[in-house]
Amino acid sequence: MRKIKVPITITTLFLTFYTISPYMGLPYPFIFASFVTVNILTIWMVIRILKDGEASKKTFSEQWYDDVS
Repeated sequence: MRKIKVPITITTLFLTFYTISPYMGLPYPFIFASFVTVNILTIWMVIRILKDGEASKKTFSEQWYDDVS
């Protein structure tokens, strides 16, 4: 679980920055470059989660949703 915290944190922080960048008055080329970067970071995050994440030990018949105790 520790391995996937870094990609999730980096992607979330950059996505937050991208979301508020138009309100900060940044130029359009910078916002567009941020848009492309957010997509690349999202793909990287998904790949890291799928490769290094931990699969749930429960089956669907045991518990239909993993976050519910």
